[in-house]
Amino acid sequence: MIVISMTSCTHGWKSYIIKSGHHSSNEINPIKLNLDRISFDVKVDSSWYYEEPEHPGWNKIRGISHGHHQSNSSARLGYRCRYGNLLEVGAYCYVNGESPQTNQNLKKVMDTVQPGKIYHCEISREHNNYIIRFEDKTWVGPAGKEINWGYVLNPYIGGEFTLDHEWKTEIRER
Repeated sequence: MIVISMTSCTHGWKSYIIKSGHHSSNEINPIKLNLDRISFDVKVDSSWYYEEPEHPGWNKIRGISHGHHQSNSSARLGYRCRYGNLLEVGAYCYVNGESPQTNQNLKKVMDTVQPGKIYHCEISREHNNYIIRFEDKTWVGPAGKEINWGYVLNPYIGGEFTLDHEWKTEIRER
């Protein structure tokens, strides 16, 4: 199987395209030391809409992971499409092998978004907590074991599902 990854940069914006039937653009970020904070803007696209699958879940917009395994300590800003026409944005984290699917305290719906708009986001790790800021809203969740290295997580669609159309977004690091 050959997967084509498509990304491009224009004036600080990086485009991510996930092909129909795939989960990611297959782009992996390098390991960074002292990765405690990411700040970025995201452009929402109309391709974010889809009909709810039988087993719905969150789609990752951006995140950070500490250490080798994402399930030990990572935080993400994600979204999901509800009812085919409502885009919800949420925060969630994985801590010491525990997931937001098994612990409701590890996730929270934060807001809704609209295509064509730009939103500011920040994810940080402070005092054994992850802090996710989306526009003027903040969520605090627990962080796993403190490790001084990690990597930035790129957009990812589904878990058990993929989309039947191409998905697009643009992200600008701040």
